[in-house]
Amino acid sequence: MTLKEQAGYYYNNGRSCAEALLSAANDVLGTDFSDAEILTFTGFGGGMGCKSTCGSLTGAIAILSRLYGKRSDIRAICSEYVTIFTEGMGIGTIECGALEDKYRTVETRCTATVEMTADMLEKYIDRLEGRETKKAPEGEGCTISPDDIKRVKGMGFLNHKGTNRFNARIITRNGKVTAEEFANISEAAAKYGDGDINLTTRLTIEVSGVEYDDIDAFRQHIAKAGLVTGGTGNKVRPVVACKGTTCQYGNYDTAALSLAAHKRFYEGYRQVILPHKFKIAFGGCPNNCVKPNLNDIGIFGVNIPQYDPEKCRGCKKCQVESACPVKAAKVIDGKMVMDPAECNNCGRCIAKCPFHAADEGRKAWGIYIGGRWGKRIAIGKQLTKYFYSEAEVLDEIEKAILLFRSEGLTGERFADTIERIGFERANELMLSNELLERKAEILGLNVVGGGTC
Repeated sequence: MTLKEQAGYYYNNGRSCAEALLSAANDVLGTDFSDAEILTFTGFGGGMGCKSTCGSLTGAIAILSRLYGKRSDIRAICSEYVTIFTEGMGIGTIECGALEDKYRTVETRCTATVEMTADMLEKYIDRLEGRETKKAPEGEGCTISPDDIKRVKGMGFLNHKGTNRFNARIITRNGKVTAEEFANISEAAAKYGDGDINLTTRLTIEVSGVEYDDIDAFRQHIAKAGLVTGGTGNKVRPVVACKGTTCQYGNYDTAALSLAAHKRFYEGYRQVILPHKFKIAFGGCPNNCVKPNLNDIGIFGVNIPQYDPEKCRGCKKCQVESACPVKAAKVIDGKMVMDPAECNNCGRCIAKCPFHAADEGRKAWGIYIGGRWGKRIAIGKQLTKYFYSEAEVLDEIEKAILLFRSEGLTGERFADTIERIGFERANELMLSNELLERKAEILGLNVVGGGTC
């Protein structure tokens, strides 16, 4: 794909002229502009709203600054490109108003200007890098339009840069597939892919090397085993869970509860557009192996010790103290004392006391909201109460999705939404029934997704 093709694609899918250049540069040049950085260029569209300097040119200068900003001749580089732009546009100006008079139409708006800017920029960068722009030989390179690449990406097929081949992302049930299903996937990988099968961090399976023309046949093949592709877009992403069901430290059946969430939210909300992707994770205990606090919403199981100090004999070698991995339990003045600020309710001390001072625990779930990993990491914050039923947990997940859909801005992650409205307000909404009561209204909103990954 070329910078010109991608810039035209993003412009015709709702991005401003400047934003379109930056989004295209991420795809083609690997500039790695964040969503927030791209958003700061919104106001440069339409010549800063007053028909002044062309927004496409502004985006191009930002790209050159990202690529060459540490060079001592960066100003000369930008100046030279402005000259190329001015001459290439053929009217001797960089003003938006004059360029609109020449190139803007009712049907295509400023697509021509955006694409010409991108084309000139890519050729200029090729020259700066000492390479020439060459047309791919017949039978090589990507011949698929950006629109079709986006269309099949929405179906779970991710393009191999510069080719007509794709990774096919197959949805599992939180990493679980049957032997029959895996045999079907193996057949599909051998028949339609390059024979390789890959596992993703969100417990989906990807078959690499599927040709564009084989996508429909691939999907029909895996459908025989009841499998589907997907897991992309500005939607609820595949649910992940640790192995708390079988792990020695697991405090609940993570497989069962995460499967219920998969059915209710990944499948049930599959057609619901969100401002960006939304990730859900289930951890079996406070060890956080699956990183619930780095997901948009993360659930972890606890087992709250029900300590009876009357039964404590103040043993010199306290078994509860020995069992505590965070050193929250200590014998003080002949009695075991549990420090609530240190105890994470992992439950590992329960039933360790030979005199039954800590025989019982109360199972519950803690919930983090607003976690995110990636270019900008955000640690999720824990809601200010525990939840004592699976129904409550599932309702809290739904509230989080509805909160994101109703309060989130296009292109921002849930962590940014919570930071903007304040955790206190988010916590208040999550602990009330307001969002569920407004569910029909919120699902009826016209929400535009802004994520590109």
